[in-house]
Amino acid sequence: MKSRFTFFLSIMLFMSYSSEAQLLKKLKEKAQQAVERTVLKKTDEVVTETTEITIDGITGSNKTDSDSQKTTSNNEAFAIHTEDKKKFFKEDVIIKMHENGNLNQTQYFDANTIAVRLDNPKQSQPGFIDSEGFIYTNNNGEYTKSSIIALQSQGMMVPTMILDAYKLPPEPFLAQLQKQQDLGMTANPFNGIVEFAFIYKPENFRYSDFKESKQSFNGKNYTKFTFLNEPGYDGSYVLFDDQDRLVEIYNKISTVNQSTNPVNIASRSPGESLLNYNYSAVEVNLPEAREVKMSGQGLMEGVMGNIVRGESFEKNEIDEDDYNTNNSKGMVKSNQQTLNNHKVTVKDLPDSYDFDWKYETNMIIESNKKEEINMVFLIKQGVNYQASQITDNKSKDMGKSTMIFDSNLKTMIMLTEVQENTILQLFPIPDTKKESNKPTYKMTALPNKTVMGFNCMGSKMEDDRYIITVYHTRETPVKLSNFLSFNTKQHSNLYEIDPRILKQFSDGFITEMQLVDKKKSKNNTTIIGKSLKREKTEIKKSDYQVIDMFTGKN
Repeated sequence: MKSRFTFFLSIMLFMSYSSEAQLLKKLKEKAQQAVERTVLKKTDEVVTETTEITIDGITGSNKTDSDSQKTTSNNEAFAIHTEDKKKFFKEDVIIKMHENGNLNQTQYFDANTIAVRLDNPKQSQPGFIDSEGFIYTNNNGEYTKSSIIALQSQGMMVPTMILDAYKLPPEPFLAQLQKQQDLGMTANPFNGIVEFAFIYKPENFRYSDFKESKQSFNGKNYTKFTFLNEPGYDGSYVLFDDQDRLVEIYNKISTVNQSTNPVNIASRSPGESLLNYNYSAVEVNLPEAREVKMSGQGLMEGVMGNIVRGESFEKNEIDEDDYNTNNSKGMVKSNQQTLNNHKVTVKDLPDSYDFDWKYETNMIIESNKKEEINMVFLIKQGVNYQASQITDNKSKDMGKSTMIFDSNLKTMIMLTEVQENTILQLFPIPDTKKESNKPTYKMTALPNKTVMGFNCMGSKMEDDRYIITVYHTRETPVKLSNFLSFNTKQHSNLYEIDPRILKQFSDGFITEMQLVDKKKSKNNTTIIGKSLKREKTEIKKSDYQVIDMFTGKN
């Protein structure tokens, strides 16, 4: 992730399909998360009081159900993905959960059985959670278990709301969530509380939102990270021991705190909360339990199963670099703030966007099955917008998608045509921080060749992970600088670009491009120009039905 980002982006700024596609993917994911959170609002209402009620309140709803299953053995979950679980959950830990000075719950995690015992002062019998997310409760002397918690924890439900409530950096957590899904595992079976101990390290907090300091208690050394940029959280901190293990998450909330994420409706009342992590030996033995299903669980499983199950990869396809978040610290919060501050509505758009040229290309993605996508760039010189149109040749029912990037409004306008429906949606374009890290790679010239009837010069750029081959020409009537429509002021906010690339491509037009991933051939992508022709195109906003949801104004 880190090498890919800096190396790839410098050249991708000159081939806008990639930045558009990546941005669209992220924005579509945010839109999907917003819908999911709205549909499952009831779960949020359960967790907004205090963190420990997240577990206790939901387990209490499992007490009555007629759809029962057979009694199961003590720890069937342990046999599922055992090797992967052992690599992640490395040691025993005792977690004490305090609210306003009161101990509300203690969680005992056993790394040998990969299970948790839940002790609550208000309950006479302990509860349990296994490594597949089944939660065990005692009813009249009998233990029953339900998988509804597993369904919630696999996506953005309970654990991401806890994550947001404690204002922890989301990037490491989301990367680990993705990895677990890629491995086909049940992600976050312990609702994030246990997982935090094995996800977070001091390095995750070393950026502008936190102040680092060293402290000593009882002869032991600790690293403390105090919150800096969370209004109402003054005095809150995260603490690590001398082995870089998470030992405390302390929140002191002075005012009613509304989430910075506009699609997350969770809020927390003033007060203090503390998660204390003690790495001591623990033994947890799961009781025999009868599986029960809640009313409506079948429907929930169908809906959530489609949403949260990630694509499962072979183990030899898992690359740890893909889950490295060192170069994305604070990115989620920045994007959330961009979304919250985005006030543009359809009324702010011009009546139409006009274009003079069409540049048609084929994009071939190797993936598991070779995928070919028709992509057309719409070009007009001297304006501050650009557009691309995508048609999936495999699925005619999916219609055509057009993305217009308006740099004046800092807005992406997504136009979708599916059968008889035409839809317009607005998304903010996140501000791009200038990156001082320059990519290091070898750049060599390639022999000229003819593409689309033009004499094209070639260059190859290579580092330890990627090979990028680019051909460009100076014979076209449209130049690449006009195509991107970036003026000098806007350009200064972008990543620093290698002068060799500027010199070679700024006065030309890219006709062919190939990305080779040395580690994952399924990421290999080729774009080949097919035709460039002068053709008028007008896109009128009045031709589309507006779904204007994702702005701070709405």
